[in-house]
Amino acid sequence: MNQEKLAQLSTPLSVLAAGILIAGAVLWNNGHPNTQTATAPNQPPPAQTADISKVKTAGEPFIGNPNAPVTIAYWFDYQCPFCKQNEETAMPQIVSDYVNTGKAKVVFKDYQFLGADSQTLGQTARAVWDVAPDKFYEWHKAVYDNQGTENTGWATADKIRSITEGVLGTADTNKVLALVKTNGATYQKEMDADKAEGSGFGVSGTPSFIIGKQLIVGAVPYTQLQTAIETALKNG
Repeated sequence: MNQEKLAQLSTPLSVLAAGILIAGAVLWNNGHPNTQTATAPNQPPPAQTADISKVKTAGEPFIGNPNAPVTIAYWFDYQCPFCKQNEETAMPQIVSDYVNTGKAKVVFKDYQFLGADSQTLGQTARAVWDVAPDKFYEWHKAVYDNQGTENTGWATADKIRSITEGVLGTADTNKVLALVKTNGATYQKEMDADKAEGSGFGVSGTPSFIIGKQLIVGAVPYTQLQTAIETALKNG
């Protein structure tokens, strides 16, 4: 057989061989899936493992002994009805059993995602922390006590002033509202950073908590949070 005929045959034979190899590879992969997952260019990286030691707490609002052995990071939204449920059920028991006894502190992390009122209240909360940190939690709780239906525009300027004056008085309320005007953009950056950090740990909604090395999502029963706190206390 001359070289010209050999060349003519070699092309279809090469195609056939390549086809057999591809088919074999498909069958192998179907029978033994590749354990490595390709990440699309726009796909967010997988959430890192929850670990309270990796959570930013410096400069954040908190309640409790600054040197408490357990830190609870708490992501919340002021319009979230499940956060309100958490504030009415689990949080009072956490405060009574662990915060007031010096065993734990709660660090408040913004995850304001439900609308404009959430952003306004989040900024106001940070101004309250700057003006009267000892009254932060009382104000925080008062917002939930007066929470309206989400995204109905319930958090009006008059409503916010009324809530704030009820906790801080008129003079400090004026300071808070002035700070929101001058520092609002800075507060918003801090809030956005909290939300991004939470998302990096797997927080996808509110309320969410990191206690020790546990991520807890949702308005769970107090006993579930209690178990996580006790585990963190034992692990030092």
